[in-house]
Formats: sequence, structure tokens, C-alpha cells
Amino acid sequence: YPTFRLGWLATFFFAFETLTGVFLMVFYTPSPLVAYENMRNILSNVPFGDLMRDLHKLGAEAMVAVVALHMLRTFVTGSYKKPRQFTWLTGIVLLGVTLILSFSGYLLPWDQLSLWAVTIGASMAEAAPPQIVGTTLNLIVRGAPEFGAGGLLRFYLLHVALLPAVG
Repeated sequence: YPTFRLGWLATFFFAFETLTGVFLMVFYTPSPLVAYENMRNILSNVPFGDLMRDLHKLGAEAMVAVVALHMLRTFVTGSYKKPRQFTWLTGIVLLGVTLILSFSGYLLPWDQLSLWAVTIGASMAEAAPPQIVGTTLNLIVRGAPEFGAGGLLRFYLLHVALLPAVG
């Protein structure tokens, strides 16, 4: 049955994203001064750089879709019920990790589109009640009152080290 291969496909995309990400990591520096220029360099001067970036981006989008479909199939077929409730819980955690990976990678090109998208995302975190929690979350996400080197480095480390280790 084709939908029962979605878990394997999600694992394949995780490995695929790791390989293309390591390639991109060699040519990228998480600094606001050079991150955008690094991305432009990857796209224009690095052999197969534009292909690797496009594959990484499309692979990330496909991975989010596959993981969401896998969770939907698991829910619809009732595979989350006893005795598999722990498996369902780990699936929810992995879906969250996948979504945060996708979001954290969005900032790394350090262009206007990604900067404003992450600014809006951080502002949404600020809306968490009570106000002290929201303000603290916003400061943790940004790394400073305004996005800069601290925020970019946090998102980079989250994207390439912490979340892949959890996944």
C-alpha cells in the first residue's frame, strides 16, 4: 500500500537534506556581513552550487509535505491508538522538529524576504501569554532586541546541529 512508505520516504529526505546541507555548509558563513554574499557565491561560482541549493530547498519542502502526510495517514487509520501511543508521540515531536528545521533554514540566506519572515515569526512568539514569557521567547529567538549576528548564529546552530541531532 503506497501510503505505508511515507515513513521511509521521510527518512530518505532527512538523509538527502543532510547530504545537500553538508555541501552547502562548506561554502556558508553564518555572519550577517557575508551570509548573503555566500549564498550568491554558491549560486553563481560554486560548481553545482545552484543545483545543490535548489535540491536542498525542494527536499525540505517535500520532507515537510511527506511528514505531514505520514501523520495524517497515521491519524486516519487509527494507528496512534494503544499500544502505539508512544510512537504517535514521537511522530508529533518529529513533525515539530521538521517544521522548526524548515523555519530555521529560511533565515539563513539573510535576504529581505527571509529576514522579514523570521521577524514576523519571532513577533508571533512574543504574543505568548503571559507577557513576560512572550517577551523572553522573542528575545531568545532574536538573540538581541533586533535581528543580527546573534540571531543568525542561533538559527544556524539550531538548523545544522541541535535539530538534526533530535531528528
